Amino acid sequence: MSNSFYTNAHQSQLRRLIPDLIRSRELLRDLVWKDIRVRYRYAVMGFLWAVLEPLFMMIVLTFVFSVVFQLRFQGINGDASSGETAVIILTGLIAWQFFATALASATSSLTDNRALITKVNFPREVIPLSTVGIALVNFAIGSCLLLIVYTLLLGKLPGATIIWLPAIFAIQFVLVTGLGMLFSCMNAAFRDVGYMVNASLLFGFYATPIFYQTTLVQTELSNRGWDILYTLYFLNPMAGIVTAYREILFYNQVPSWQLLAWPILSAILALTVGTIYFRKHAPTLSDIL
Repeated sequence: MSNSFYTNAHQSQLRRLIPDLIRSRELLRDLVWKDIRVRYRYAVMGFLWAVLEPLFMMIVLTFVFSVVFQLRFQGINGDASSGETAVIILTGLIAWQFFATALASATSSLTDNRALITKVNFPREVIPLSTVGIALVNFAIGSCLLLIVYTLLLGKLPGATIIWLPAIFAIQFVLVTGLGMLFSCMNAAFRDVGYMVNASLLFGFYATPIFYQTTLVQTELSNRGWDILYTLYFLNPMAGIVTAYREILFYNQVPSWQLLAWPILSAILALTVGTIYFRKHAPTLSDIL
């Protein structure tokens, strides 16, 4: 896309978003590939680190919470075995790592690429979208790891409900894309946004059922008479998304619409607000940065 063709005036037009991204698909691909090469160029094991990181985390969390703290997980038939516990935790880890990595990287993407933005005219959405694309590659590798661990530890393949996984991932992808565009543009003007996002992701790691199940939250809150807090707990859309992944992959159940209603609404709102806000402020990004 030549500079004479694309200008900041074009960037502000919402109706041009899809055509702009289609024309910039090669730039998007090149940015994703460049960052992947830079990240793993000097790593002896390369892409293997995308497998080892969630695998080591799974082992640590499984040991700490199922052995040290003796936290009980609900398996297919009663209490979960150690293998089932590992699969439950790994499912949450893979889903959360994609969300956290994509959102954190997208938030700082515009400031990290200020040199490119101030010198070349192109659709600015390509920058945060490229960081989501990098996280998507790691998610694909992690998903393969999850399938292998699932087969080895449970001794079977996932059931037919696995066909619903792309739908759940689509909700998560739309959510993180919308939030990524919104926060990246806000962070360009206010650097505090980046710190707020990182702090929120740290809180979200514990507020999302990664190393525990929502049944534990429901039981503990019910015992204290705080049932209303269980409803508020699901205001975190990732709680519903992680639970949906587990119901599909581990329990062979189709997630209920009650579970997915808020994540779907959150994803639509995030994408709508993020896109409009980004397009409105994109023409001034060069000046701000």
